[in-house]
Amino acid sequence: MDLNGRPLTPCSLEKAEQNLRDGLATMTEDGVLHLNYRPLAHRRIYRQVQRRDGWMCAWCGGPGSTLDHVIPVCWGGQTALDNCVIACRSCNHSRNNALPTTFIRWTGFRPTHPVIQRILQNEASALNAAEHGLQTRPLSSCLSREEAQVWVAYHANQIERVRPTPPEEPSTRLKGDTKPFGEYFVP
Repeated sequence: MDLNGRPLTPCSLEKAEQNLRDGLATMTEDGVLHLNYRPLAHRRIYRQVQRRDGWMCAWCGGPGSTLDHVIPVCWGGQTALDNCVIACRSCNHSRNNALPTTFIRWTGFRPTHPVIQRILQNEASALNAAEHGLQTRPLSSCLSREEAQVWVAYHANQIERVRPTPPEEPSTRLKGDTKPFGEYFVP
């Protein structure tokens, strides 16, 4: 069940045990697993970001379909409208948890999305705010399993377990040219 008592899709016994081990869930006496984070709220944010951004990648301008955290979750970034944009799979996966300035250095992209622009104006301040959020917000504010895992690791002083060393270059190839949305999809 989620924090509001709504039943979720049943998970495997292994996943339930892992959630309990990781501190992401509790078990009642009658055997009901209660998650300590709000996974269904993630979908709501994703739909809101889709409505705001359309289906266009905030990084390269091509067609996008994934939710990308400008300040990555592993750095304390939250799933919130002021930290998320729509990205194509290529940009999202190529970032590989890199900070925005690093990704821009790799690609030469000049993103114009207001969320990215706001964070780029003072990335260090945004990172400090994200870390402060990890310190002060409750586990129940996490909107995904990944956010909850980072929160638990941070509070167990094991943040190095989830925070990668920033890579020097992208781990996947970026697509070369982008085409207008109409060339990819014709209704």
